Amino acid sequence: MYQKIISNINELSQFKLICRKKSELLNIWKSCKSKEIEEIWLCLLNLLVENISPDKLIYSEENSTLLFREENNRQFLLTCINFISIYLQYLSNNEGKKSINLDENFRKLFYKLIEIQFMLSDKEVRISFGKCLLNICELKLIENEFSDYIKVNVLLFLLWKSCSTDGKISDINKLKKYKDFCKIIKWGISDKTTNSFYILCSYSLSLPKFYENCDGKIFLSYVWSLNENIAYHLFNKFVNSTVVLPYDNINHYSKIIYSTWKNCSDDMRSVLETQLEYLVHFSLKCPIKIAARFRCVLDIFNTNKGDKSINQLIFKIYDPVIWRNLMSPNWKIRFNATCIFQLIFPVVDPCIKDINYLEEMDKAYNALIELSEDKNTCVRQATAKCICYILNELWEIIHDDKRIILLDILINKSLKDKYNENVRTEAVLGLYEIAKNKMINKIFIKIFDKIKNLINDKSISVRKNFVNLVLELNKNLNNNFSNQIDFNELIKRITKDYITYNVQSCIKKLSYMKHGNNEKTKNKEIREFLKLSTNLITYNMWECDIKEQAKKCINFLNEYPVLMICISKFSTNLKLINRYKLSSVLFEITNVKLKEEDSCILLSENDKNILNDENIKKKYIRYSSLLICIANLLKAKNEEEMELCSSEEIQDFLKKKFLEKYFLDSINTMMQPFYFKVLKYINLNHDNYLIIHKYNHDQLNSLHTIKNKNICKKCIIPLFYKWGLLKSYICKHINFLNLSIQSIFYQMRNGKDTLENFPNNKNDVLLRNGTANIEKHISKDIGKNNIYIENIDNKGELYHKNIKENMNKENNNNKDINAYNETANLKNKINENELDEVEKSDINKVNIKNRENINDTELNVYINNEKELNALLFLSLVVENKKYHNILFKYFPDIVYNFIYKFNFFLLHTFEKISMSEFILPPHFLSPYNEKQNITITQFVICDKKKIKEYMKLYISFFFLFNSICFENKLSYEWDELIQNTLKSINLISSIKFKNEVEIITRKITTIEYIDKEVMEERRIWKFYINIIIYFITYYIDMIEYIIAMRKLPLEELDFNDFVKNLFLFYKCYEIVNENEKETKKIYYKIWDRICSFLMFILNFDYFEKKTYFKLMIINTFFIFTYEFTPKKQIEKILKKCFVVIKEKDTFLNFLENFKNNNDVTSYMKESQIKNIENILDIILTNDKSKK
Repeated sequence: MYQKIISNINELSQFKLICRKKSELLNIWKSCKSKEIEEIWLCLLNLLVENISPDKLIYSEENSTLLFREENNRQFLLTCINFISIYLQYLSNNEGKKSINLDENFRKLFYKLIEIQFMLSDKEVRISFGKCLLNICELKLIENEFSDYIKVNVLLFLLWKSCSTDGKISDINKLKKYKDFCKIIKWGISDKTTNSFYILCSYSLSLPKFYENCDGKIFLSYVWSLNENIAYHLFNKFVNSTVVLPYDNINHYSKIIYSTWKNCSDDMRSVLETQLEYLVHFSLKCPIKIAARFRCVLDIFNTNKGDKSINQLIFKIYDPVIWRNLMSPNWKIRFNATCIFQLIFPVVDPCIKDINYLEEMDKAYNALIELSEDKNTCVRQATAKCICYILNELWEIIHDDKRIILLDILINKSLKDKYNENVRTEAVLGLYEIAKNKMINKIFIKIFDKIKNLINDKSISVRKNFVNLVLELNKNLNNNFSNQIDFNELIKRITKDYITYNVQSCIKKLSYMKHGNNEKTKNKEIREFLKLSTNLITYNMWECDIKEQAKKCINFLNEYPVLMICISKFSTNLKLINRYKLSSVLFEITNVKLKEEDSCILLSENDKNILNDENIKKKYIRYSSLLICIANLLKAKNEEEMELCSSEEIQDFLKKKFLEKYFLDSINTMMQPFYFKVLKYINLNHDNYLIIHKYNHDQLNSLHTIKNKNICKKCIIPLFYKWGLLKSYICKHINFLNLSIQSIFYQMRNGKDTLENFPNNKNDVLLRNGTANIEKHISKDIGKNNIYIENIDNKGELYHKNIKENMNKENNNNKDINAYNETANLKNKINENELDEVEKSDINKVNIKNRENINDTELNVYINNEKELNALLFLSLVVENKKYHNILFKYFPDIVYNFIYKFNFFLLHTFEKISMSEFILPPHFLSPYNEKQNITITQFVICDKKKIKEYMKLYISFFFLFNSICFENKLSYEWDELIQNTLKSINLISSIKFKNEVEIITRKITTIEYIDKEVMEERRIWKFYINIIIYFITYYIDMIEYIIAMRKLPLEELDFNDFVKNLFLFYKCYEIVNENEKETKKIYYKIWDRICSFLMFILNFDYFEKKTYFKLMIINTFFIFTYEFTPKKQIEKILKKCFVVIKEKDTFLNFLENFKNNNDVTSYMKESQIKNIENILDIILTNDKSKK
């Protein structure tokens, strides 16, 4: 039978077939004699050597892998391993508990397989052979060199499997099972198996799945304790990994080394103690953050000081080094030593006699006293923490005299440290921990009077932690310590901090595009202090019935309105149901009071002039504050409360107490914002407030009036978000915005001055098949979005018509005066039920009629101005709040990108048109003696200032936010092209050339030159035209700041000096054509202020830190256009900021001193202008010299 095996193993297909017939093969093994089996193994060995020869393998240097050239050779190896596995199964089934001695040929074959699988980079081969190893390991082999070799390779396989990505917990469990095999390893001998074991063990120490597993810890600590050589390898890896390990995982390392020391033999203990001494050295000498990691590793020894052997170890490893390091000249070493001293105090030999023990204790106390007077604040901070810890942990064994000394250090030194608030904070935190200790917290009855003034500490951190301490004392000692506090001072502090909190919460950082529009600054520490301090003030306030609570609230509100608002917002010691009951009573009181004769005016008028009456003003403050308190009380403060709000019981309660009529009465009155603030936190939906819902709907659709923007932002949009209606409104407006940008793009495409290579957005949601069908797509949406089409043969006439319309808007208090053609009649026909009919009939008729006399390329599409502005304003309000971003960017990413993409090209196109040729101001504007000259004005698609502002604001917000979201979520949108367009736009603005530049700059304005009506009309057109350019450039500065902050632009290619200069030159042109001095100054201040903030941005940006000449050039240009009517305080303020930011002080001072001698500058400036700036410079230079 064995001949059948020998004949079949020569052919791979036959070899595989015989292995598949497992039962038949097992029967063959039973019939074979030992010599026949030996012959099989010899034959298989020869075939294996033939199939795995070097010429049949290939090595990849790139991946450092060795693989088979041909798959057949690999399959032969796998089949060979499978064949051996079946043989091992035969041995297991038939030999039972007998000792097995495998023949020499088998051993040679197995040695060869071990060598091959080590050499190859084939996971399948290794796993198959590993199973084979585990099978042979289960057999009762006679102990010899081969069996030892097998056991070592089992360990190597399990280590490799555990460390691989496919490794499982069961593999680590098996390692623990076979850990005794480690004793067989020949430590200290450099061979392949031993070196592999060192490497794999060291690698496993860096894998969280290994060292976090309990069996993994046991295996590593067992191996570590076996021999000095493996201990050396593991310790090196241990030290290197501790430096980079996530801080939370250091605890696992701590347990490993503790278990190793605890369970090692006496021979290895000295090795482990030497390694622990190294760790102590690292915890003292390393940088503070890294030293803290090593302290964390050693913490497990310090927290088990009750064990005598550990006490001896601590003294042995720390005593030789701790004392001299506590007095080290290097403050960082003193700091590290103090942190360790806290945990090992008092570092006394546990075997010492009583008399010497007291002397050693005195040594430790003296060290603490010296450290409390250390010059370095960080060391004093660590000392304060150390003293508190020692008092808390060792109170019972510390002598009374020593307790008094340590408490005195805390109260009179640490808590009164004038130089660093962190020392005081650390001391208060330590006292808080002592207050939780029921054995010793009664000491506060004696010392509280000495520390109670900390409630008014300048540091918010100290105040916060002290209030927490008082609350803890009230809780644990049943003694109202808050009665000993000066509440008047506390109320002043809370009021001040609450105002600070609100101011910081509303700060706009530089400009909205870099940090998100109106992004709120989170000040967690102030918030935490306000929460704790309001809980302290109201500690006993709610221990009465609901009417008494309401009375107390109103009394508080009358005396301290800000405090009561703060209590309602931050206090957490009143349960939700009780808050709802209290808010309903307060709401009822408010409604009754506002209907009284002397207060009803607040619910009947919306004229702020009524607040000139002091009595009405007081009532306004009182009842508006009361409504704010009610809103705060209704607001759920956590997820548990949010779930409770939706309960049926709460819903019924709200329906009864907060009726719609109360809110309807407040509409268009002084109290509306406050009633609607309450409405925002009532957990009822729009079905309960049908009329309110209709009113809100109308308000959102009339945002273009700009009168209700604040109420929409603060109340209506949040309410619709809560009701789940916001998405539909966003959908409506963003689709209209998409249509608007398509229209703008279409007009731009069909203008005379277009870009040479017109862009095509692959993500265009309307134009998926290219831009050729834009007219078709826009026509389809006319009915849905109320679009008006105008067909003007002469684009010049159209542009001048639009300019006149916009000038008329400005001159008639922004009243909307538009001339519509016959398609305006569609406006009255379109409604939700007739969209399809209008789309198919009236619209097409109009289009066909209009097309008879014009070409397709001359069709201009214009959007309803009100709806367009409404969409811009609504989306701007939505994008300001982060919680709405998910709706906006998750559901409409393509539309958002389409808008960004097209508006980006629109801006490039606009600036290209402006810079295409020299900017020429009509010569007769410069002098009445110059001949009149007709100059063509550039045509702009958008020429309304409101639209420019809102389009730019929305574009920049979308660009910033969507760009960030795309990078975070790896969304595939093209940004490089848009960034390059921004760079081109900046360069285009900087490259604009002005004809007669010197005349424009030096031109003196008189008011009697323009009498001719035609000239006056022309000037009005030019005034409007230049104003539009100024608006575009001024608002574009926001985009420039954002794109610089992104670090996406090659800044060396930009010339901001010319950019600033050109903006001011446009102002000079505006000054020449505008006869209204008040308007001119208004525009000037707007430009000057914006350039000031841009200048500060440039000076503060790190890229320009060393580019002093570049910065001085911009400042120089800025001075040229700083006129004599600019307030001196503003100029002085800017110069002071420049002086702080520019690090090269001497260079900047030389520039200021030489400014008046700079002929290139002064030649453009008026004498009064020069004197004004020189006076300011003299003041600054004098102040600087006096400081020196």
